[in-house]
Amino acid sequence: MRNELRQLRGIVSLLDEGGVAGDAVDWEASAVTLGVTSFPDDYQEFVSAFGAGSIEESLFVSIPRPGAVSTPLTVGRLPEAALRSNSMGVWQESGNGSRYRLEDMLVWGQTNSADSLCWVTADPDPDRWPVAVWERQAGGWKVHGCGITEFLLRLLQGDFPECPVSDEALWGIQRARFLNIRDEERLLDAGVDPWTGRPLNRFD
Repeated sequence: MRNELRQLRGIVSLLDEGGVAGDAVDWEASAVTLGVTSFPDDYQEFVSAFGAGSIEESLFVSIPRPGAVSTPLTVGRLPEAALRSNSMGVWQESGNGSRYRLEDMLVWGQTNSADSLCWVTADPDPDRWPVAVWERQAGGWKVHGCGITEFLLRLLQGDFPECPVSDEALWGIQRARFLNIRDEERLLDAGVDPWTGRPLNRFD
């Protein structure tokens, strides 16, 4: 896992080099709040290195926030409305609908195309949680037998048989930038577009 994070850090740089690098999380309190034993080691390493934010303003990664579940980019379960939605019950691979439960999905991210990026948390060992993606434009859920760091690395390197998310902006681009949400909010408050560095037009 550390090797995968090292590879990821080799191709993903911080947009603001002097900005926030990682977030601190109370992992024990977060586990209690979300009803899990712990969180995957690779994810905890990712959060320490990058934190909550976005890759190229295309894919957004969340962190647990005990006591602040309504804060943007916060890890959580699928909402009740999603659990009742017929579209959320669609699987790309035959048989997976009976193998996996939507109640076991824990959402750690999303894309600009409104895909949901999750773990399947049925296994008591979080390091065995696979990544599950609900692709809005590709016909439902697909489960990938890897963790978040490997998933992001393979997405950026184009190392899946096909793009695993609806938005192909990151597919195989090899190099990408990450912006922590705290830096994004700071720059927006200062009247600066975080991704271009240009002043915001307050009259838009």
